[in-house]
This record gives sequence, structure tokens and C-alpha cells, in this order.
Amino acid sequence: MRKLIVIGVLLVALAGGWLFASPWMALDSLRDAAREGDAEALAETIDFPLVRQNLKVGMRKEIAAAAESRGAKGALAAAGSEFLATGFADQVVDAVITPKGMAALLVTGSLIPREEGVPATKEIDWEVDREGLGTFRAFPKGEDGEAYPALVFKRSGLSWKLVAIDIPERKSPAE
Repeated sequence: MRKLIVIGVLLVALAGGWLFASPWMALDSLRDAAREGDAEALAETIDFPLVRQNLKVGMRKEIAAAAESRGAKGALAAAGSEFLATGFADQVVDAVITPKGMAALLVTGSLIPREEGVPATKEIDWEVDREGLGTFRAFPKGEDGEAYPALVFKRSGLSWKLVAIDIPERKSPAE
């Protein structure tokens, strides 16, 4: 009977430790894949279609808010400028959210891919913010107080998948 209790306590402790540490382990393995340029490992951990879709939705909202704040003249002009801007934003997202672009973001904080064989001049560190048992956000450590994009991860079975990039709202110059 004692053995069963000890085994049960050990299993609970191991499960708790894994639940606590798994976001950091997932982020570290994702960064390792990014450093090595391992597109397969990145594709296993990043849901590229969902990241693109979520980023496009966020950018469309940002464009609509910017057009509204500028007070676009006439409904047709507003719709036309929004259509052109969202089409451009969609193309930019599709071009940037690739294995190379995400690898660059994870290692250097920039979506501009590095040239083959050229090491990163400066790697960034990430902080993890848990949001319950099924979600966490990873933020680049910033020393200047600037708001950086957050990587949003959701649990997928016993592993984690990057499902969104949360772009912080820009403050207007008056703020």
C-alpha cells in the first residue's frame, strides 16, 4: 500500500513539474529549431495557416481603426482604401510568416531572415506568461519599456503550438 502512495505522489509531482516547465521547454525547442533553420520542426510547432489568419484579422482591425480615426471622406473612399490596404497587408503576412521569417523572429526579434551561414548578431531572450493550463504567451525581454509582439501558444495534446502573434496597439503620438 505504501508503494502505491509513494508512486502516486511521484506521478503527481512529475505531472505538476511538467505542467509548470512545458511552456519553457516548448519555447526552447522552437528557438533551437529556428537557430538550426529546421523548417520541419518549425512546422510541427507553428500552425502557420492559423498564425497567418490571426495576424491578418488583427491587421484588418488595425487598418479599419486607422481609417476611421482619419475620418475617411465618404463610405466609398473608406471602403476602397480599406480594400487596398487589407489586400496589401494580406500579401505582406503571407510573405513574412514563413519558416525563415519565423526563425528570424524567434532568434533575433526581426522578421527579416538572416543569410545562410551568417550568425545572429544579437539574440533576444523571451519571457513566458501563463494564461491557465492551455495557453501561454511569450514576450521578448525589452529593456526600453517598449511593447513587443507576443507569441501565443495553445496546448495541442501534450505539446504546444504557436497559433497567433499578438501585435500590441500602437500609441498615438499624443499619448
